[in-house]
Amino acid sequence: MSHLKPQLTVPLLALVFVLLAAGSASKKSLTWDEPTFITSGYTYLDRSDFRLNPEAPPLLQELAALPIWLGSFTPPDYDHPAWSDREQVAFAKDFVSRNRDRIADLAWWSRAPTWVLGGCLVIVGAAFCMQIAGPNATIICALLTAVSPNLLAHGRLATTDLGCAALMFGAVWCFKMAIEKDRLPYWIIAGAVAGLALLTKYTALLLIPTFLILGFYEWLTQRRPIMGLLIGFGILATSSVAMLFIGYDFGFGPALYLEGTDSIYSHYMPGFRFYLLGNVLEKPVWYYHLVALLLKTPEPTICLGAISVWATMRSTKLRSSAIYLITPMCLVIAASFFDQAHLGLRRILPIYPFMFALVAIAGSDKPCRFCKQIYFGLVVWACLASALAYPHYLSYSNVLSGGSANAPYLLEDSNVDWGQDLPALADWQSRNPDQSIKLKYFGTAVPSHYGVRSERMPDSEVIDPLAGVYAISAHNLVYFRKIAHQTRRPDIDWLSRYKPFDRAGGSIYLYRFP
Repeated sequence: MSHLKPQLTVPLLALVFVLLAAGSASKKSLTWDEPTFITSGYTYLDRSDFRLNPEAPPLLQELAALPIWLGSFTPPDYDHPAWSDREQVAFAKDFVSRNRDRIADLAWWSRAPTWVLGGCLVIVGAAFCMQIAGPNATIICALLTAVSPNLLAHGRLATTDLGCAALMFGAVWCFKMAIEKDRLPYWIIAGAVAGLALLTKYTALLLIPTFLILGFYEWLTQRRPIMGLLIGFGILATSSVAMLFIGYDFGFGPALYLEGTDSIYSHYMPGFRFYLLGNVLEKPVWYYHLVALLLKTPEPTICLGAISVWATMRSTKLRSSAIYLITPMCLVIAASFFDQAHLGLRRILPIYPFMFALVAIAGSDKPCRFCKQIYFGLVVWACLASALAYPHYLSYSNVLSGGSANAPYLLEDSNVDWGQDLPALADWQSRNPDQSIKLKYFGTAVPSHYGVRSERMPDSEVIDPLAGVYAISAHNLVYFRKIAHQTRRPDIDWLSRYKPFDRAGGSIYLYRFP
């Protein structure tokens, strides 16, 4: 790999990420959360009113809405009752319906900023590795990031998950630079990037213990004096708080930010909604995200991550840099143990950029020839896994889990089905024009906006399906299983009772009854 020039290869790989994300996104309908994020961001830009969707900070919602706000799209109807009642889903659905004739353009332009953020993440990860371990590590990190099915799954949507992962990684890198340079501009930049990360998603609050642990490590190893660290932390905190003021249009940013943390998933009801490994759970389990990680991450990536932790921690040359990568990974995982909402792998998505950088620098530690061959073999395997996943990244599951077709038998929600496959269903109908279908769809999008011609599936036919073809979202199949568990009616459990004859995309299962 020594003949490849990072100056050319890394930008090309960043472009690969953008093209893969754009190509996949063009085949997908708006997912459950996207209309809410886009519409909320529009209202923030239009009215500086941050109340519609307080479950997430405003930055990425505004970024997704900016092309729509600047474009010639029909604006939201502020006279709609859902606006005054702050019913975010209903208000967003009305806004999208007002632009139904330009639904593809609305999705394209609102998602494009996330693709650019993904390309920037490829470059930032590569720059970190170039600083630590040289050109080969730079290219490996850029390659793994650019083709990761897990990053691409969310790096093509107008949501907050990829942006949070990118800015958290950027904040840690800037913090490392500030520690090493110990100059005012570097501390200000570190604080500004951390503030931007805080404005993406509340997961970024984990940067606070990350910085404290890393600062303690620098003092403990006598690399930096305590007084210099305290001054640096003061500058960093001031810069971060300033970004919160700016992010909320110079309103009382910190207060609005903290107020938003109280509303995170506060409307979710406990009970039978939990689902893991095909089992309906009465209570959430602490290991949910670890299981999702093992099922949805390509096997070679898991192997590379485990080997890299061992290799870097035993290397005196790489240990210090590895701690900067392992610490935020461990904190994100540890925080997930207390997560009461089993909403999917996206909740721990920020671990992936740190993992890929760790894998890249681990390979620079001059392994034996045989180990080097295994290392590059695993990297190639990881790339092939991503190629096979295209374009259905969201429903991707690795081979050991049974593949994406087996996903709803193990997981649910954004791990499998977020309402993304209406175009695939419309395409299936175009190839089978004589087949009428009854649809049970999970999502906030309207099927007819994507050319789907269907009847609504009555609840009575869940128990006694009639002759014909049924198209059912994977999320609803899991819901049938939950109802069967709750009511002790196994005949409602379609996952156990029937076998689909086809799939539309990765998340809509097709059943035919004679």
